Amino acid sequence: MRIAWYVHRYFPCVGGSENFVRAMASRFAAEGAEVEVFTTDALDLSRFVDPAGRAVEAPEIELVDGVRVRRFSIKHMPAQRYLGKLLSFIPNQAIRCRHASYMPIVPGLESAEGRFDVVFGACFPYTIFSFAALKTARASNAPLALVPFLHLANPGDPVRAAYTKPHQIRLLKSADGIASPTNIEIEFHLQNGIPRERILHLPMGFDFDATTRGDGAAFRKRYAIPLDRPVVGQLGALDLNKGTNDLVAAIARLNAKRSPEDAIELVLAGSPTPRFREHFASLPDGEKKHVLTTGILSNEHVCDFYKAIDVYAMPSRTDSFGIVFLEAWANAKPVVAAAAGGVVEVVQDGETGLLVPFGDVEKLAGAIGGLIDDPERACRLGRAGCRKVATGCSWDDRFRTLANWTAELIDRKRAESERGDERRTTIAYPSRRIDRGDSGAKDRTPTRRSLVDHIIYNRKYIDRSNKDFR
Repeated sequence: MRIAWYVHRYFPCVGGSENFVRAMASRFAAEGAEVEVFTTDALDLSRFVDPAGRAVEAPEIELVDGVRVRRFSIKHMPAQRYLGKLLSFIPNQAIRCRHASYMPIVPGLESAEGRFDVVFGACFPYTIFSFAALKTARASNAPLALVPFLHLANPGDPVRAAYTKPHQIRLLKSADGIASPTNIEIEFHLQNGIPRERILHLPMGFDFDATTRGDGAAFRKRYAIPLDRPVVGQLGALDLNKGTNDLVAAIARLNAKRSPEDAIELVLAGSPTPRFREHFASLPDGEKKHVLTTGILSNEHVCDFYKAIDVYAMPSRTDSFGIVFLEAWANAKPVVAAAAGGVVEVVQDGETGLLVPFGDVEKLAGAIGGLIDDPERACRLGRAGCRKVATGCSWDDRFRTLANWTAELIDRKRAESERGDERRTTIAYPSRRIDRGDSGAKDRTPTRRSLVDHIIYNRKYIDRSNKDFR
């Protein structure tokens, strides 16, 4: 079986969607599948539109856990964000899927060679990758499986609007299957007319044993944190939307009422976005005094991190699930989260953690302070979380569900082709037209090429009938 995965970033990048794709792709490869990942060379998400963002130091093509990973270099242009924003208003599905103020320019991404048995596309709102997956799937007459990881936040939140645009919903409807981590996301798909039989409920997983072998005392010693000092931690991208700004403010508010010997230490482990870096630098020294930023941690040090903290807090509005909560629970740590998006389905308020409104620093401080000052309650919530994830939440469990569903998608697609009743459709792209019928896909000689693609990707598209640039 030959499998293609399209995703915005891949290992050594870390993040929920990145970890999921790596866990699933490597397990498909371990079972004998030929797996190819198409991704970018971005290490920082900011690199998508900012050349100052860090790139992965790795070959263009390499094997990772038995998976062939192909990294495409991101191209940058002057006024790229403004151009992407302008292009996103053009009423064309392909252009809107490829271009936005936050979308990277990735020449060659749609150049996959050969045929695949199934094609996966991951991670909205970066629809350039799922759109490339769509093209590859149609060219191979293979099922398209999307894992969009929608950040639905709350109704009326601008974050939700960024994931629910008409061209994104149309792209979702084009998929043969959609894997969703929560029932909240599933309900969104149903409300937008996607049949239930196309949707797989696939919660996220993690490696319980690997996550729980840390040394908290060693972590505290490494960063000179007293053993008796209360510690709150956040792991992952550090950003306004992840609630990091609010978390720093909440800890400062709590420490203003505590003695210096009993101050709460805040450990921020992960990569800060330029926006958070600028915000943090602007804070007075008093608010930063008990905040430690570690940068990206190794897997070993991540385990130490969870053992070292007393409370895990990530009051984010941009999480479709939150694998970090599972990891914190595995170490019997209580969690504090924002009541936004899919997280409200993961964290049971008052049972396995505490939920607060996103952006409410006062309630966030109250929740964290309450757990620090009531160790018995904190321990009770942490133990409840540990029981919840002790079984049935491993990547192996999730992979078996995904593998069975994938086999069904492939069988269904083949059956449709054999019956010859596949609906005839024409898909229009700026660069070509594909006509699909019983005989599969075939390219038609185009009469007009995309000026947009010519400008952005520096391609010399020529009309074959009169040899003029179009």
